Amino acid sequence: MAYLALYREWRPKTFREMVGQDHVRTILVNALRQNKVAHAYLFSGPRGTGKTTTAKILAKALNCEAREDAEPCNKCASCREIDQGLALDVLEIDAASNRGIDEIRNLRDRVKLAPSGGKYKVYIIDEVHMLTPEAFNALLKTLEEPPANVVFILATTEAHKVPLTILSRVQRFEFHRISAPDIALRLKEVCLALGREVEEKALQVIALKAEGGLRDALSVLDQCLLQEDPIRAEHVYQIIGMVGESYSADLTDALLEEDYGLALAKLEEGVALGRDPRQIIKDLQDYLRQGLLYTAGGQKPLLSPEISSRLIAQSERAGLKKLLSWINILLKGENELRFAANARLAAEMILIQAIYEQDKGPLLDQAGISLPGQTFSPKAREGKAHLLAERKPKPSDVKPDGPPAKPGVKREEALKSSDSDLTSLLKAKWPEILEGVKKGKKSTHAFLLEGTPAQVAGELLYLVFKDQYSFHRDKFTQPENKDIVEKVIERCLGKKLKLTPLLNKEFKELAANFNSGDVEPEKASAENGDLLNTKLRECEDSCVQQAVELFGAELVEVKEET
Repeated sequence: MAYLALYREWRPKTFREMVGQDHVRTILVNALRQNKVAHAYLFSGPRGTGKTTTAKILAKALNCEAREDAEPCNKCASCREIDQGLALDVLEIDAASNRGIDEIRNLRDRVKLAPSGGKYKVYIIDEVHMLTPEAFNALLKTLEEPPANVVFILATTEAHKVPLTILSRVQRFEFHRISAPDIALRLKEVCLALGREVEEKALQVIALKAEGGLRDALSVLDQCLLQEDPIRAEHVYQIIGMVGESYSADLTDALLEEDYGLALAKLEEGVALGRDPRQIIKDLQDYLRQGLLYTAGGQKPLLSPEISSRLIAQSERAGLKKLLSWINILLKGENELRFAANARLAAEMILIQAIYEQDKGPLLDQAGISLPGQTFSPKAREGKAHLLAERKPKPSDVKPDGPPAKPGVKREEALKSSDSDLTSLLKAKWPEILEGVKKGKKSTHAFLLEGTPAQVAGELLYLVFKDQYSFHRDKFTQPENKDIVEKVIERCLGKKLKLTPLLNKEFKELAANFNSGDVEPEKASAENGDLLNTKLRECEDSCVQQAVELFGAELVEVKEET
């Protein structure tokens, strides 16, 4: 007899053997006990979670000659024929290859015929969402009023593609992803029955990487069992093309040390071992996700004890903000990797960007204004804190071009008093403005959601973002985004305002400088934009000059953002 794959050999044959779908089993068993079986069901959920298996168990229970309560006996001729795929009254149709109206018309004609031997004719239509609209229409009438001895079971991984007219005529069951502990327990039962020695850690790795699909887990185990005993986690990593958790932990150390060279060397090491750069980035993403869950919710990592303790230490050192930044970069990079012609180069850029994002900004904390494109070598960063402590500029060091302010009048008061009515009106109409921007360009709307209209002064609107949203702030220096917002504001308020995007720390710094009384109140609105640009230029020149004096010109590179 030909070898039978594990996922076929160990496919559940009774409701009791089903794994992880208790809510489905309970209702179907009660329906059989009370003789209230519906004429049509829809089983939806991820792949490998038991949809088709459950459909066959239900078909056996309906036609079993010696049913025990609600469970099929698996011994009678009807049960054996269904298990072997030979039953004439149980038809399994693949809608992906039989999706046209002609196939459904043939099915509709056969439905009228009485069962050949059993009590019910059961039609199992797999991947039903693949049917054409015409085929769905042909199936609709049959589903609505089928013969009394016919049961339809539709299965799909994409229930949202099934027409509402079909959904309204079936009982729907949503199959859940099976938990990793349940999958690992099932794999352990299989290994014990086969007399094979497999490490507990290896079973946990298979269960985690199956992503809730027991069929996928059994397929991986089937391949692993070709190895000699004992089967270890390293064998699993080799078979499914993973680099392992210790490798991801090493990469995380490189990110924490902000070491470009070490990160690239680890990537090179993984590629040399034949690992796909896409899988390396995905494994790192999964590893950091466990650190995020621990940091944010205290959830213990599902890793080996030594790797788990290492991840906990790394997570505590990195903090929530840095973990979020890394995962955000990896998620965006993973999407780009799918279409990258050079996956290795794309992976290198992702790792470098993850380090660069945490490396580029701290030198400029002295003024609260980030300078795009400025980078410093790791050695230069070592003396950064000392430089800032000695040379932190004072508000009085920045001298505006305008005349001295009048005694007793503060710029902050001018900001609050002038245009306060317009500011209030703008904030009241902000939801309307957001909706107008969304109609114009959805991506601009997404960036704008993180901004808050803080103040209107003359013709300027200060749009303030949280300090960690510098990427969103930078998007509104681009004309294609800035112009859309300004046009919507002019349409809603009847007044043209110039958008001035700032981070929260930049706005506070600006307000602090205004508070020192540098500018006359009556000239405040007209000079806001010029003063902001002047301060940016002076701050940039000051930072660059200080870095050159301390580290030498070859360590500093300043690029203007285009």
